[in-house]
Amino acid sequence: VIAKQNFMRKIMRFEYYPKPSACLVCDSDKILNIVYGYPADSLDKDAQEGKVILGGCVITGDDPQWQCEKCGTDFYRIKKEL
Repeated sequence: VIAKQNFMRKIMRFEYYPKPSACLVCDSDKILNIVYGYPADSLDKDAQEGKVILGGCVITGDDPQWQCEKCGTDFYRIKKEL
């Protein structure tokens, strides 16, 4: 099962709008927001408590918006055309 999950995470790009309610890889409902930039103390505390994922300071413009806490699968927000 773990090998299948790792394979799916490597070859698939999961795009959603709005935030997914469950992970397609492991079926967990613990999908967390990824927050980018330098974290304030309160945000660092939220990350330690499992409320958010810290995404780092480098933003590419094609970064995941959410991540499954259980298996680490990334989920991207569908970019809407205006």
